[in-house]
Amino acid sequence: MTRQHIRIRLTAALVMLGIGFPASLPAQEAALRDSLESALLRLVFSRQPELVVRRAATATAEARLRAAGPVAPPVLGAEIENIPDWVNLADAGQIRLVIEREFLTGSRRAADRAVEQAAWEAAALRLELAERSVGVDVRARLAKWLGWREIAARLATEDAMLQNAEAGLQARFATGEARYVDVLRLRTERLRVRSDRAEAILTAQAVRRRLEGMITPNDSLVPALRVLLDTLAALPAPVADLVLPPAPDPDSLLTALGALRFGDLRVASARARAEETAASRSALLVGGIGVQRFGDPGGGFTVGPSLRAAITLPFTVGGSTRALNQAAELAVEEAQDQRTAGENQLRTALLTARDRYVVALEQDRVYRDAMLVGAREEREAAVGAYRAGELSLIELLDFERALSRAEIARIRVAIDVQVAYAQLILTAAGFRSPGITVFDSEAEND
Repeated sequence: MTRQHIRIRLTAALVMLGIGFPASLPAQEAALRDSLESALLRLVFSRQPELVVRRAATATAEARLRAAGPVAPPVLGAEIENIPDWVNLADAGQIRLVIEREFLTGSRRAADRAVEQAAWEAAALRLELAERSVGVDVRARLAKWLGWREIAARLATEDAMLQNAEAGLQARFATGEARYVDVLRLRTERLRVRSDRAEAILTAQAVRRRLEGMITPNDSLVPALRVLLDTLAALPAPVADLVLPPAPDPDSLLTALGALRFGDLRVASARARAEETAASRSALLVGGIGVQRFGDPGGGFTVGPSLRAAITLPFTVGGSTRALNQAAELAVEEAQDQRTAGENQLRTALLTARDRYVVALEQDRVYRDAMLVGAREEREAAVGAYRAGELSLIELLDFERALSRAEIARIRVAIDVQVAYAQLILTAAGFRSPGITVFDSEAEND
């Protein structure tokens, strides 16, 4: 695909996304790829179903926080006594109208706000970590998809070479200079290569399906997502050339992502609920003022003010109050224990993920240091030597198989590095969700 075609596809995608972009694309393919990935991430972030749900949950928690600790509305009460003939309300012996409201509710309202504050912070943190996790997940899936496409392309090159070798072998066989067993051996090797290529194409297609499945199938931006993926696939940017950062320190990574804050928020929520329990058993004053009319001995009526006051007596149910407070304190201790256990499990899982990433980086370094630059030229020389009769068929097949396996192994190691980095970030985020998954670099079509 020409650069002009790439520009057309990219422009179409950006128009569909409704975002701006310079008219002339950067000269460097890496910059173009970064721009495409950024556009893809923005699209996925805006429509990924789980992120949409978490944004809604955060908005709900924020609304609940704004509504937390409401002031109780006043209560209008009426009393009618001594009603003659059961229906003559106008001649009732006593009528009272009173407006009442609660006082001394500050501690209860503050406790309610503290509970909702912890819930909102937890929802916001889940959203933040989910967005980070989706970001690394998308990038790792992109690397996996493009990597398996590269593997399929490398196997296609190998098949083309074997096809040329087979044509020469057929010519030699026609003149009696080659054996039929060599023809069969070459055809068998081509069958193996074609089978491996079909498997690589199927694996790449399965990963792409998962990329497209990160937004709902009926979403209006599905065509834009597909255009972005097609444009990325057309770029000559090998996955093996991608560079990732060195393995970070586990403590600094945990601090940066803030996953341990979940434990702190759980403890804060338990303490807020303990305060809410204690506040629910504090003295509550109810006061009211109104007007009343009552009959006098002369048969008339007297109108005057009416005052009312009431207070709860928590000390009369001291046993129940102590039991509630004890249960609340035990809930706080449980949250603290959960925080400690969760932190220990998270650090252990993070160290394991970091070890895998370190190993993947080392394997990638080994392949980067290997001298594979002149391998293609050596292969052309080997094919020429075979045609000239200076190299046997077995030697040619062994050479091509070894070269192909080395190049494919380097691509798979590059995929493993991307996947290991995604696993590291997902683990550090403490994320466990069906919508955001950790995956390996093996075939996904079984």
